[in-house]
Amino acid sequence: MSEENSRIPKELTWYEKLSAKVESHGLKLTIWTTIAILIGGAVEIPPFFMMGEVKKIESVTPFSAPELAGRDVYQAEGCFYCHTQMIRPFRWETQRWDPNLAYGEAPYSKAGEFVYDHPFLWGSKRTGPDLSHEASIRPSAAWHAEHLINPRDAVDNSPMPAYPHLFLEPVDADQTIANMRALATIGVPYKATDFQLAKNLLIKECSEQDQKNLKRAMVMKGYSEAEIEAKVCKLGEVVPITKGDALVSYLLKLGRDTTSVAMEKAAEAKESDVANASEDSEAQNGN
Repeated sequence: MSEENSRIPKELTWYEKLSAKVESHGLKLTIWTTIAILIGGAVEIPPFFMMGEVKKIESVTPFSAPELAGRDVYQAEGCFYCHTQMIRPFRWETQRWDPNLAYGEAPYSKAGEFVYDHPFLWGSKRTGPDLSHEASIRPSAAWHAEHLINPRDAVDNSPMPAYPHLFLEPVDADQTIANMRALATIGVPYKATDFQLAKNLLIKECSEQDQKNLKRAMVMKGYSEAEIEAKVCKLGEVVPITKGDALVSYLLKLGRDTTSVAMEKAAEAKESDVANASEDSEAQNGN
């Protein structure tokens, strides 16, 4: 019975018939696939080069050395997996992420905000809140430090992991300055003075808040009281900023340059520069 059944030709499905026909004409398949790819490329690639330059926002400035170091920490810790930095132009988005009405009539994200971001850190998932306007929503450095060391101390039932170790690890100043120099080669307008000032910005005088952060971080990491007393910096002592300090600096940069106040100041500064240039030109012509 089984031998007879094996001799009966099996009826092919439509998919098997199609596959057999396609696979028996390998050269034609290759040619048509190539044509399809070329058509897709012709439709998608040229418009990319025809796009105009992104309109710059005068108030947006490059990241300072601590902010850039904090951005590197943000990437290294994978914060973009749970947080976005992109507010879409929908009412339910703008009302939620601009509660202080700090961003004027168009409080959504714009391309000009990200001209100095390499790479972009827009994210795609909001396990945690969007951080685009963090500077205006939560402008307290002390709050951010507390939240990073132990999120449950700042937000009940927060699902965010704790990062006390960041406040125990110093920033690598040489690496940060090297990163600034690399960004300058691709168009970020850092000046020679920025590199000179960077090392000064990556150190600090130990404050009471720094001592508090260090103690809380070491308690979270299980240090003994004797170890804590031995390792906590002394008031006024000059020490490198920590990765935690840098990350807080970065978070307080997000949205700061595009508040209505920042943009008004940038516009006033630009008008002043134009007026001064005009006066200088008139003076030269008079001479």
